[in-house]
Amino acid sequence: MPNGTYEEFRDALRAFESGWDRDRYDAGVIQDWQLNQWAGGEVTGFYPGYSSWSDLISNEWDAMSYRSMNSLGFVGYQFGEALLIDLGYYTDDIYYGNGAASNTWDGTWTGKNGVNSLEDFTTEAAQERAIQEAFGYNLQVIETGLGYQGESLSDYLGTTRTFIDNGQEVTVTLTMTGIMAAAHLRGAWGTLSLLQGGNVSTDEYGTSILRYIDQFGGYDAPSVEDAIKAYTDGVLPTDTGGGSGSGNVSPPPEPPAPNGPTGNGTADTTEDTADVVITWAWGTEVTVSDFDPATDTIFISWVGADALDVREVNGSVVFAIPSNNQSTELSGVALADLSPTNFTILDSTAATEVLSMVGSHGTTPGGSGNGHSHQHMHVTLSFASDAQVIDDFMPAMGDVIEIGPDITSDSFAIFEESGDALGQTVRIELTEGNVTKQIIFTGFGLGDLDLGNFSITDQAVLNEVSSALGQIVFTPGVGDGYQLSYDTDGSNPPDTTGATDSGGVKFRADSNADDITGFRPGTDQLDFGGTSVHGMIVTKSSSGEIVIDSPWSDAAQIVQGVTYQDVTIEDFGVVGNEHFRQDMGAVVSWEQGVGPREADTTYVRSHEYGVHEVIDGFDPATMKISFLYFGTRERLSVEDSSEGLIISSLPTGQSVTLTGVSKADLIPGLVEFHHDQVMEDNLEVPFGFEQNDVTLVDRTMLLTPEAPAGATTDGHQTRPGDLTGSSSDTNNGVVTDGGTTDTDDDQTAGAVTFGAGADVAELTWDWGVKTEITGFDAGEDVLDFNSLSESDVAVSENGDDLVFEVVGNGGHTVTLQDIQAEDLSLGKLTADDWNSIDEANSALVGQLEALGMSLV
Repeated sequence: MPNGTYEEFRDALRAFESGWDRDRYDAGVIQDWQLNQWAGGEVTGFYPGYSSWSDLISNEWDAMSYRSMNSLGFVGYQFGEALLIDLGYYTDDIYYGNGAASNTWDGTWTGKNGVNSLEDFTTEAAQERAIQEAFGYNLQVIETGLGYQGESLSDYLGTTRTFIDNGQEVTVTLTMTGIMAAAHLRGAWGTLSLLQGGNVSTDEYGTSILRYIDQFGGYDAPSVEDAIKAYTDGVLPTDTGGGSGSGNVSPPPEPPAPNGPTGNGTADTTEDTADVVITWAWGTEVTVSDFDPATDTIFISWVGADALDVREVNGSVVFAIPSNNQSTELSGVALADLSPTNFTILDSTAATEVLSMVGSHGTTPGGSGNGHSHQHMHVTLSFASDAQVIDDFMPAMGDVIEIGPDITSDSFAIFEESGDALGQTVRIELTEGNVTKQIIFTGFGLGDLDLGNFSITDQAVLNEVSSALGQIVFTPGVGDGYQLSYDTDGSNPPDTTGATDSGGVKFRADSNADDITGFRPGTDQLDFGGTSVHGMIVTKSSSGEIVIDSPWSDAAQIVQGVTYQDVTIEDFGVVGNEHFRQDMGAVVSWEQGVGPREADTTYVRSHEYGVHEVIDGFDPATMKISFLYFGTRERLSVEDSSEGLIISSLPTGQSVTLTGVSKADLIPGLVEFHHDQVMEDNLEVPFGFEQNDVTLVDRTMLLTPEAPAGATTDGHQTRPGDLTGSSSDTNNGVVTDGGTTDTDDDQTAGAVTFGAGADVAELTWDWGVKTEITGFDAGEDVLDFNSLSESDVAVSENGDDLVFEVVGNGGHTVTLQDIQAEDLSLGKLTADDWNSIDEANSALVGQLEALGMSLV
């Protein structure tokens, strides 16, 4: 019996994707403040007669789900700019995943299906049509890809398949709606890679593709052919009576075709009449041997410039869509032979690219320089990067490879290779779905690189690079920071990226480059681009100068002679990364006296080199600790000591010591953060607190750098924390003890002894920490995995001990001494309410079962 209708499948998917899930809301998992955030305002702004989102009736609730927007700008079914570019609704040359830090929606709407704005798109009619077009688009790619192997989806649907997920066997039944949902999560190519190669992938939050296949599988669905027609012909399954029947959302009247492009070539041809058609066709390689530039025409459908690669190769023009493994070659035709009269191009970004290359633009003379100085090279890699060979990279001169935030360790490889025509090389492989690209650096090997040549966001990628280089991430002791030093030797001069509106210079912020000298506040600007807060922060030297810093190393760029009192927030330019805007604004606000300074509050900061505060008389029962001005998301340490509680952070080593206070004395509701510090970056974890127990405060009164057009900066969300009692069950941020804990004076850091009573061993993101727990009682003690996903945890038995490793977290482990997996039971595993890691069908539980844990 099916799990429900095709409409019910889409409803379930939309509820999960948008967050507007009535069942989870009624259960208290989702709360009003979260819906306020996703709606962009409180319920009274949409329904003045209501006081709570619980007052909404069913159709009003559904309407809000289509409007829902998360912090990255994904809307409704989690549509982003890139997908709508693929579907032909939207065009832009800079968007999320291609130069923008979020979906800014500042591009051009094509008018497809009558949608001319984001407001038009956040409706039931538009999104129910678009999601079915997206299903069709993905299914067409999958079906075509399978066809090249002599297969089709019919060979897979209804079968039960076993895959390896995080080292464990996971068995799922493949159904049409499960495949649709999987492709919506990981794309058509990620799903094709799963079917053909058994490659199990996860999204950036660690959600496995297998979870979507299982969770959303088994509903009624149209045939593959009817589903694909939604994309190719614009005919929904509901138009033809397919799908689940009369309960489906009625589509809008068939809209007019998109308006004809203006200025996108003058051939005035169509897909049916053109001599050459370039559209999405997975895996095809076409050679046109008789194209006549004087008379023949080319039609390029909705393919954006980001996806289209046009070049002249050996006297022939080649149009390629690398991500779709396809190409079209005009044999014997040069770019200079073509003109706008040969083209009709639907996508304006592609038109701009192609028409700028043809005719008189088609020949680009090569150039050569006679200088001998080295131009500093900063190579930024993301999944959008082309395969390429880079010849002039010089590690010894401080050149930098920046690994973008979209690249994770399972999609990244770095190695050395020599012996072919290129000689000694360092190669980086980026794998997305079933497509692998190599970026080749010539003229040196891994031994010539060090961590200073890299800017890396993802901790697991940092681990992989450091391992390949045979280096380690150096961590100073608690309260110690890295050493700053001036660097103006000219070996790696700072880049400039343009001019300011006032005629000044934009200096590229680069912690690996030489210091910036001669900066003129009010005239010049710093250019941070879209750099992530996980790869760069701003700090202050002991002499007060502005420092552009790496959270992970001693790499730092000092803006010499310029203090925070010399500048305004405008001197920091447009900052693409939202969390970087927040933290940068916090630092500048503290330095310029902007924001609250309450007498009963200790404000923890992270940006000041050489600052170590000691506070006597702090009363944890009545006084507050605030992170409002905290300037980083990494490497926060909260440690008990003989002097008291020490809160410190790297790279500066700034610390505050609350004398006579321990973590066990703290009350969660008296520790304050702003929303994203906790809900997205888990800064509460080193305290051993839960997200929902700490207090969230408003940060909107602080200074904030300018955001890219259309982007917003969170911080208005507030919420009181738990003020009912102390966190006396907290021990070293790793375990919480509901009974008593033996804390012998000679107990070493990382060694924890459980006593009588029900204790909780917590696994969280705690970089590099190795904790050994003795006295764990499998009959009454609990393992809490908090917000860790299934792919974040690896389990093994080491002799008589059970070891849990948080993958990609600097070797962070929690070891239960004298415990085996067979001693544990499912009922003693727990996690955050929304987290399924502790459920019977999770990959983590599968690992434990394989080691002997019984579910009975």
